[in-house]
Amino acid sequence: MAIVLDYIHNWCRKWRLAVNCDRNKTEIVIIRPRGSSDDSASPQQLKIGNKVVTFAKNSKVLGVYIDSNLNFMTHAADVLKRCWFNWNTLTSMTGRLTGINSSGLSLLFRTVILTKILYAAPVWLRQRTDFFGDLLSRARLKITGGQVHIAKPLSELLACVPPIDVLVETVVTKFVLKGLAAKDNISAKLLQIEAEQNHVFFWQIAATKRYLVWKSTQLDGVQIQDSNRDSIRTINLGSLEPDTFLYSKEEMRQYTCSLWDRSLKSSINHLTRDDPFSILPIHSQEELANLINSEATLDFPIIPRNMSRQNSSQVLDFVHGRSLRFQDFSFSYLRYERSLTVPNCLECGQLPDSTFHKLFECSAIKDVEGPREELRVISSYEMNFHLPLIFSKDKQVKSNFRKLVRAVIEQSLFGDQLLV
Repeated sequence: MAIVLDYIHNWCRKWRLAVNCDRNKTEIVIIRPRGSSDDSASPQQLKIGNKVVTFAKNSKVLGVYIDSNLNFMTHAADVLKRCWFNWNTLTSMTGRLTGINSSGLSLLFRTVILTKILYAAPVWLRQRTDFFGDLLSRARLKITGGQVHIAKPLSELLACVPPIDVLVETVVTKFVLKGLAAKDNISAKLLQIEAEQNHVFFWQIAATKRYLVWKSTQLDGVQIQDSNRDSIRTINLGSLEPDTFLYSKEEMRQYTCSLWDRSLKSSINHLTRDDPFSILPIHSQEELANLINSEATLDFPIIPRNMSRQNSSQVLDFVHGRSLRFQDFSFSYLRYERSLTVPNCLECGQLPDSTFHKLFECSAIKDVEGPREELRVISSYEMNFHLPLIFSKDKQVKSNFRKLVRAVIEQSLFGDQLLV
C-alpha cells in the first residue's frame, strides 16, 4: 500500500496537484471479512508525501458511507435521521383536521423522503430496509389521517406509496439496464456477475431478468423463445441485443405496478374484512384478488388534490374503517369484556354498526337514496366494498363515494372534534 501511495504522490507532483488528506477527502478504510475484528494487520501510519493519511471505520463517498464491514449501518442511520427531520418539518403544522391533505402529503413523501431513501439503493438498501419500518409506518399514518395504524398493504394503497421492497427492485432494475445498455466496460462487468451466482450482487441480475421476462410477456419487448419465457435461468444477457435493455418511463411504471399487484395478492387476507354476521362469504378470496389493480389506484386516487385535510381524513376513515366513529371498531379496540356483542349504530339503533352499515344501511341517514343506488357496484361487496372502490377506474364512483361520506357525516351525532 505504501508503494501505491508513493506512486500517487509522484503523479500528483508531476501534474502539480495537491492532495487533501482531511476527513472524507483522502482516508483509508480497511474492508474486512464479516465477523472479523482483528486490527493487528493495520499499518501504523501511511503518508502521501509529508501528509498522513488517516484510517477510518467509515468514509463518505458520493453521499454514501462505506464502512469496514460493508453493512452500511452508518449510512442507513444517517439517512434515517435526515428523513425524520425533513418529514417532521414538513408535517409539523398538519393534524387530522388541519394542514396538507392526504394527496399533498403523499406527493411530498414521495418526492422529498423516498428520494433520499432510494439514493444509491442498488448498493446498500436491500439489506437495510428494516431501518425504515417505523418511519414508513408513521408516515402512512400521517398521510391517511388515521387514528390508529391500519394494515400495511391497505395503508400503502391509500397513501399511494408502493412497498419499499418493490421500489428497491425497480430502482435496481433501472440501474442494471442502464449499465447493460452503456457502451463501455460497465456492461462487461455486469455480465461477469451473471456468470457468478454466488456474487453479492447477483440478485440484481436476477431482478433484471425478471423484468425482461415480464416485458417479453406484456410488451413483446424481449425476443425469448416461448419455451424459455417463464424461467430467468435460461436467459443469457450477453446474447440479447442492446436495444433490449432500453426502457421507457411508462414501461417501468407498469412494471412497478405489476410487482405491487403481486405483493397485494400474496397478502389479500390483510386487505379483506370478514363479516361477523354472515355464515358464508359473499365473494371468495380469489374473486377479491382479481380486483387488484394498483395502477388504477395511482391514476385515480380517492382523494383529489383540492380536498381539505378534514374531508380527506373523513373519507379515508370510511374506506379503512379503523376509526372510533364506528362502533364495531371502537368496541373491538376498547372492549374489556370479550363476551359482549357489537353495539348497535348510534344513529338508528337497529343494526350493529360498521362502515358498511353507516354508508349503505343506516335508516337514520336521510336523502342518500340516489348516491347509494349509484354505488351499488361497490356496495354489492358488502364489508369489502373498499376493494372495488380503491381499484376502480371510474372517477364518478369515487366522486359519488365522497358525496355519500359527506352526507353521512353531516347527519352523524358526533363531530370530528370528539375523534381527534
